Amino acid sequence: MRIRGFLNRDYEPPAPFIKVLLISKNSNIRKFLDLHIDTGASSTIILDKDARYLGLDIKSLKKAKRNIGGIGGLIDTYLIKDAIMIFKTEEGMIYEERLNLLVGVHKLNKLTEKERRLIIRFPSLLGRNVLRKFRLIYDERSNEVFMES
Repeated sequence: MRIRGFLNRDYEPPAPFIKVLLISKNSNIRKFLDLHIDTGASSTIILDKDARYLGLDIKSLKKAKRNIGGIGGLIDTYLIKDAIMIFKTEEGMIYEERLNLLVGVHKLNKLTEKERRLIIRFPSLLGRNVLRKFRLIYDERSNEVFMES
């Protein structure tokens, strides 16, 4: 089974991404997202820009036991406990991943305008908690990105 990704050429060098359909009944979500494939991220996480796009009410989410640090500093994290990510395989089949999905939000009011503009551009990440179930192929020369089981 192969799930094809794509190279986002808005980044230099181009960055590997994958499209998912994110579903959560509790949070009333059913939308497509492009997730940056990030082998440096231990967990899959929805960040500020996509949290807004999804219309998430952060106050209605349960706070995670710990915050996460990375580029942009330490951020508050919350959980979508009934998240389902739907991937479409090259064969047209559906692959479903159920997970406790992290949502990370920065304290934008504590940042400078320049920092806010940068943070709000950060893509959400597909992390190793999902990637470890696949073999990842990233070949910029042949314009190939895919996950294979």
